[in-house]
Amino acid sequence: MTLHKLVQTLTPLFKDSFDQSETMLWLSNDKNMFWSWGVSKKIAIADKALLLKVNAHKHKGYVLITLGYDDTFEVSFVKTNGKVVSTHPGIYCDDIQEFIDEKIERIPAYVR
Repeated sequence: MTLHKLVQTLTPLFKDSFDQSETMLWLSNDKNMFWSWGVSKKIAIADKALLLKVNAHKHKGYVLITLGYDDTFEVSFVKTNGKVVSTHPGIYCDDIQEFIDEKIERIPAYVR
């Protein structure tokens, strides 16, 4: 699936505008955790979404981050074919990195 087609497919999930560069600071707070996700692309879509292409332990595909109208993030996990696997609203900025890591990378064998 082309990036253009993927963005068209995901556009209905976009909500409020936000600063993707600030969100990247939250996502990369623990740089080792962030890079363990195998991020190969970081795509800011207008001012409405941040799309990460990941190759993590439990998820290979995309992580779509949007901002809800209540100023919390909504995180969606998307396969490479554009199918949305799951969507999770109500994620606060200081929880977003841990939340994503738990969903796509962390396994019980990892010790923190």
